[in-house]
Amino acid sequence: MAVNISSSGPAVSPGDDILEWKTYSSLQQVAEISSQWDELITSAPCNRAFASKEWFTASLHKESSWTPFVVAGWRGGTLICIMPLVIDHEDETAKFPHHAADYNDVIVRHADTNLAVHLASHAFASSRCRRMVLSKLRFDSCCARAFPALCASAQFKSTWREIDSYRYASLAGNFDAYLNSRSKGFRKDIRRTVRDLERNGFVVRELQADRFDPPDLPELLIALAVARHGDRCSFTRTEYAQRFLRDVLPPLFRNGHLRAFAMFTGERIVALDLCMVSQRGLATWNGGFLPAMERYSPGSALFAFEIQQAIACGLQEFDFLRGDEIYKRSWSNSSYVVGELELSR
Repeated sequence: MAVNISSSGPAVSPGDDILEWKTYSSLQQVAEISSQWDELITSAPCNRAFASKEWFTASLHKESSWTPFVVAGWRGGTLICIMPLVIDHEDETAKFPHHAADYNDVIVRHADTNLAVHLASHAFASSRCRRMVLSKLRFDSCCARAFPALCASAQFKSTWREIDSYRYASLAGNFDAYLNSRSKGFRKDIRRTVRDLERNGFVVRELQADRFDPPDLPELLIALAVARHGDRCSFTRTEYAQRFLRDVLPPLFRNGHLRAFAMFTGERIVALDLCMVSQRGLATWNGGFLPAMERYSPGSALFAFEIQQAIACGLQEFDFLRGDEIYKRSWSNSSYVVGELELSR
C-alpha cells in the first residue's frame, strides 16, 4: 500500500501556532505516530480502547475493500486531533472501521468542539468520497456536538439519525448509595450473591499486567466465552475474530486502556469480565465463565465489584454498551442515545 502523507500549509517548527493537517494512508505511517496517538487519547473524552491505534489497525484486516484514511491535526509539533477512518472502495464511503467497537468518535484534545468541526470538514473534503458515514456516536461525543456547526456548511449536507440507546449506571457517592437507587429486590439479590461467594471461598479481584501475562488474556477470554456459550460464541466463528483479540487485547491491557476483572477459586480463574476505559468510567465489553459457576451469578458479582472499583477511582459511570438485555435494565439508571452522522456531497 502506498504511503500518502499530505499537509495543508507549510511545515511548522516547534512553538508555531499554525494548524497543519496530515493524512496517513498506510499502516507504516500510522505506526510512526503511535506514541503521539497514545498520548492524545489520555486527554480526549473518547473511549480509550475503542479509539486506540491497536483497535484501528486490527480492524483494517476485516474487509479487503478498506484502505486507511487517518486525518490528523498538528500544532507546534504536537498532535491535537485524529480522525481514524478508512475509505471503503466498494461504496466510495469514508467511515470508522472499528470492529466490535460500541462507540466511535474523533480523538480531540480537551473535547474541543470547534476543532472537531474543522477536522470532520477537512477529512470529508480531502477524502473525495461521495459520503462520510460516522456511526455509533454517543450524543455527547465530539462528532455529535459538531453536528449543528456542520449543518451550517454550504459545501455538504449533514444528516443525523438516532440508531440505538445504550444503558449505563450513573455513579455518585459510594456503592451503598448506588444500590439504594435500585429496587429492594435487586439490592437483596446482589448482597446475597456476594455473601454466597464469600461463603464458598470465591474471590473477585482485578488482574494486573505485571502479574498476569497479557498474551494470555485473549486465550482466557476465548476459553471462558466458549465454556459459557458453546457453538454460539462469536469469537470462534472466524480466524479474523480470534486474530483480532490476540492483536488488540494484550497491548490495551498492558497500557491500561482495558481493565480485566476475574473470579477465582484458589488460583484458578472461573469467570472473567473485560472493561474498556474512558475519562468518565468503565464499560463492560465481554467475558465468560465456567458452566458450574452459573448458580453463583458470576456476572452480578463481577459487576458489583467493578462498580465499586469505578467509584473508588472517582469515575462517574459504568456503561453496559450495546444491547437491551433484561439484566442491563436492572443495573442501569440512565441511558445514552447513540446515533449516526452522515456527510454527503
